[in-house]
Amino acid sequence: MNEMWDAIVVGGGLAGWIAGIRAAQRGKKVLLVTEGVGTLFYFSGIFDYGDVEGLRHLPKHPYTLFDSQAILQGQHFVQEICPEYVVSDQPQTAFTVLGSVRQGDLMPRSMVLPNRQAQGRFVLLVPEGLKDFFPEIVAANMTREFPGWQVSVKKMQVEALAEWTRLGKSVSSIDYAAIWRSEAGQRALAQEIEGIKRQYQEAGKSSSQVVVVLPSLVRGYFDSSRTKPFRNEFSLPVMEMSSFVPSPHGRYFAEYLKHTFTDLGGELMIGARAVSINGEATVEGQAKTCQELIVHSMGKSLRLKGKKFILATGGLLGGGIKVSMARKSITEGVFDLPLYVPNEWSGPKFFAPQPFTQAGVETDEFQRPLDPTSGQVVWDNVHVVGRMLAHWDPWTQRCGGGVSLTSGYVAAELI
Repeated sequence: MNEMWDAIVVGGGLAGWIAGIRAAQRGKKVLLVTEGVGTLFYFSGIFDYGDVEGLRHLPKHPYTLFDSQAILQGQHFVQEICPEYVVSDQPQTAFTVLGSVRQGDLMPRSMVLPNRQAQGRFVLLVPEGLKDFFPEIVAANMTREFPGWQVSVKKMQVEALAEWTRLGKSVSSIDYAAIWRSEAGQRALAQEIEGIKRQYQEAGKSSSQVVVVLPSLVRGYFDSSRTKPFRNEFSLPVMEMSSFVPSPHGRYFAEYLKHTFTDLGGELMIGARAVSINGEATVEGQAKTCQELIVHSMGKSLRLKGKKFILATGGLLGGGIKVSMARKSITEGVFDLPLYVPNEWSGPKFFAPQPFTQAGVETDEFQRPLDPTSGQVVWDNVHVVGRMLAHWDPWTQRCGGGVSLTSGYVAAELI
């Protein structure tokens, strides 16, 4: 293939999609190459940024690469492409799938919890047969978290899955999400909610403070211009809990990002495995320039030429970093970049921070890969984003969404 792209994004996770969308939005000719669906299918619907200012004081943490304005711009970019997300200076909280409360930095407004000091009624609406969901535990936790609120559980039969229920087959949140996004499902849900409202009114109780809580995706805010699900208005406020695996939020958000990218003119190559690159040093002793990416797709080897390349292959979890126990080696599998690898691989305490999470690629302020031994830039036109960056832990530092969004956004600004 002789075509030349302004940027080739390698990897279809959160950082890769954000980089591709922003670059395409800026009028760049962008190709996104991904072997699979990425790790977005584990996305709960909430982005965590962690203690940004505190983490920026840690040596070599990715947040040290970005100023406060860049981080804020990344947040507003998410709100721009998905307006349902709320950017707030104040901490926001949402229900987990166990009914406990968790804090998040960027979440859909339909997840944001009301004031705990207020009074009201939560009605936990539970679809029958929902797999791995425990309404009694959820209700107990909600009561503990909101002592001024009354909590009740209402079970709901879903006609579309009546045969599944009769056979005793469990239903995942992904299955229910598909129903809630259909016209028939939304109408059934609207009727159920109207029945709850009428029940309170007939009992002489006010329904003005009643909030219906659902354990799976019901709102259609992850809509693309190609496939808009039916969306019904409900007679009572409806609040969603954060997703559990398999995640409907992650599934529909991944599809939404894909359509947003292609609608902006971005080109997509799915099922293609990036295997290596070709490049050269323009001046002896200087950083090399990558000229083409070699991928395997449908039994063929293709050479893709680009001016810039964005590495977003997801680190250890996403398969961007390969660990060979037999050879006792750890490598980056596409650009053959040198990696920072901690001296100790793991710690003795299971829930303590683990050293292996810090493994990745060190970069300069332009997110260009560095040789950790010499400190020299390896590839002049390659930018590293997301989990491929070294020196951070998305779990214990609770900053996975923030680092991925910010690094992807800033990389696109460098194209």
